[in-house]
Formats: sequence, C-alpha cells, structure tokens
Amino acid sequence: MKAISWIWSELTRPRGEQVHRFHGAARARGSERGIALLMVLTTLVFMIVLVTEVAYGARIRFLKAAHARDDVAAQYLAQSGINIYRLVLVADRQLSSSSMSSMLGGAASSGMNEGTSADLSLWKMVPAINTGLLRMFFVTDGDVDEDDAERFATEGLSEDEVEETRASGHFGKKSFLDFEGDFAAEISDEDRKINITRLGQSCGGPCSMALLQEDVIALQLFALMSGEDNDQWFYDRSIDRWELIANLLDWIDEDTDRTFRGGYEDSLYNSLDSPYLSKNAKFDTMQEIRLVDGWQDDDVMERFADQITIYGDGKININSADDEMIKALLRGAFTTSLSDADAEMLLSNIQTYTMVGDWSDGKDFVEYLKNNSGRELRDEEALKNAVKTSSTTFRVESVGMVAESTAQVVAVFDFSNSKVGRVKYWRVD
Repeated sequence: MKAISWIWSELTRPRGEQVHRFHGAARARGSERGIALLMVLTTLVFMIVLVTEVAYGARIRFLKAAHARDDVAAQYLAQSGINIYRLVLVADRQLSSSSMSSMLGGAASSGMNEGTSADLSLWKMVPAINTGLLRMFFVTDGDVDEDDAERFATEGLSEDEVEETRASGHFGKKSFLDFEGDFAAEISDEDRKINITRLGQSCGGPCSMALLQEDVIALQLFALMSGEDNDQWFYDRSIDRWELIANLLDWIDEDTDRTFRGGYEDSLYNSLDSPYLSKNAKFDTMQEIRLVDGWQDDDVMERFADQITIYGDGKININSADDEMIKALLRGAFTTSLSDADAEMLLSNIQTYTMVGDWSDGKDFVEYLKNNSGRELRDEEALKNAVKTSSTTFRVESVGMVAESTAQVVAVFDFSNSKVGRVKYWRVD
C-alpha cells in the first residue's frame, strides 16, 4: 500500500517539481561517472609513466652492460696486439741467437759495403700490424691483388667475406680471426733515443756545471737541441738549453743543490700553486718529465720528447735511430762545430753508404766518420761506447676497437736480461 501511495503521489505532483527532481538525480549520476573517468585516466597515466620509466631504465642498463662488454672486449683486443708483438720479439731473440741466423746473415751480407751487415730483425720487418693485414694473409691465403691489400689493411673484411670465413675458416668451422672488432698495433725501439736517466753518470759523483758539459748524455742532449732552427726557437723563448738539461739532472741526482747557477733545487717548485719537491731519484714514467722545471712547457715536450727515453742501457742504436738523432750524434762527434749544411751532407753520405745494409758495430761507424768526414773526432772511444747496432728495449702501442668502444694499451719490454721480455711499463687507457 505504501508503494502504491508513493507512486500516486508522484503522478499527481506538479510537473515542474518532477522535472527538478529528475535533473537532480541525473546530475548526481553524471558527477559519479566523471569521478570514475578521472580515476581511470589518472591510473592510465600513472601506468604509462611507470611502464615508460621501467622500459627506459632497462634500456639504459642494457646499453651500459653492452658498452661495458665492448670496453672489455676492446681492451683484450688491444692486449692481443701487444701479445702478438711480444711473440714476435721472443721469436726474434731466439732467431738471433741461433746458428741459422748467422748463416742467413752471412749470405745476405755478401756484396755489401765493408762495415755493414744485413739486419734480419723480425720486428723491423713488421713495424705495424692490424686485423685487416692478418685477415689478408690468413683468411685469403695471401692471394690478393694490390687494391685488395690496401682495402684489407684499412677496412678489413666485408660482411659477406666474414660470413665466408665462418663457413670455411682455417680452424674448423670458424676462422680464428672471426671476431667482432679490430685492433691495430705498432712497435718501436727505445734504444734509438737518448736515455736521460743516465745523465751525469760520467761525473763520478755530484756534477758541477763544468763536469755536466763534458757528460756523454748531456752532450747528446745539447747536440739534439742544436742547429739553426733550434737556435732561433730557443732564442725566441729565452730558454737556455743547459738549464733544461741541468734541471733534468737535478731531478734525478741525490743532492738538493741546483747545478745551473746554484741555489736550492726545490726553490723551483715551492712557489707553484701546488708545490712539490724534487724527486732525487730516477724517473718512473715519461709523464713524470713534465714535473721538471722547463719541461712543463708543452712546446718543449712536443719538440724533444720523441727523442728521449727513460729506458734502455743508454747506448743509441745507430741502425734504428732517425735522421735527427744521427745528426745529433754527428754534431757532438767532432772537435769543431758542424753547420746544418755540413750535417745534412754527411747524413746523406751515411744514408748512401748504409743503403744496402746496417752498421756491423760501433767501431765501423767511428771508422767511417774518421775516414770520410774530413774532421777530427772529439773522443773516438767515447763515441764507440755511446752507440750500438741492435736493440733490447721496445715500446708497443696497440688500440682495440669494438663498436663505439676504444681501448689503448702501451707496454715497454726489456729483453736485455730476459728471454720473454721483462715488462717495464704497462698502461691501459
């Protein structure tokens, strides 16, 4: 009965009042639907942001892992270049000590100038190596023309050629050179440079400036810095060559007195923004030279750093020394000064003489200068003891590349008292 009464009352209610009540109910239902829609949209936005953030983070972690993997692969590829050259050097040492080397050297030396011999050093035959060069010889059996050789050396294998090596490599179903990435390495000997750690050894104790100017290594450095171009270069910068040389000596000698102009060694470094003391010990790395007063100048290092070293026995290999080093030896060899023109002429004569072979020993080099220079040698015995004709210390630089990752390894090996080479320096960048 209550329900019938309510229905009758609604039907008999005035129409305006009915419409008002209907609209109020509609507005209530619309408000509820708007809130629900807003909640759905908010949830969707939140989920999109969350999923995007998770996906982005996963992508970043994946890329970091991929780059880390490529960095490690690039480093080991660079080390592969180092190890290949170490193997070459070990084989070279074994070959040089074998009887076969003497036989081959004697056969190759026939017809050469007196005082010269054939140099069969393996490392000289392969001064640079890379994966393109290796693939040219091992993957293609060396059967390539000149254009292909150049392409292999610079680009390596194409994708199709790599696939072929996978199907028909030399080692089972896969070539030992079938890997992602490349490396390029090169070798040079440290014995072709001036060893600055030997400065002042001929003084027999503390070096005065007068004694330093008679020291063998100091004279070699001064001769290296001589010549008309260098004279002008030093004049323009108001730099004294003997001061540069003396500062190197002060860094490695045991006392604290300045060799050049006297005073206290550390006074050169106490006034710097970040002061430090002289080491008074031998250099550990080439980078340490930049701590020495005068050698902090980039111009000085760029001009002379390639001709100096901290490794080796102090003797210069005249068979591997470059033209600038040979001219430095010539400038310091005679009692009278040597002009640039005279040095160039004598160097040209030496190059012609050794065109078919290398020097047999230091004695032959001294005899040639004595008989063909028209000048008096300063000290024949000292010059003979300052040079040699073979190297035992080598620098190998190798770069590994995988995708966008690059790694460089630099190593120095000393074979003077080791058959496998003692590691004197190792750096990974």
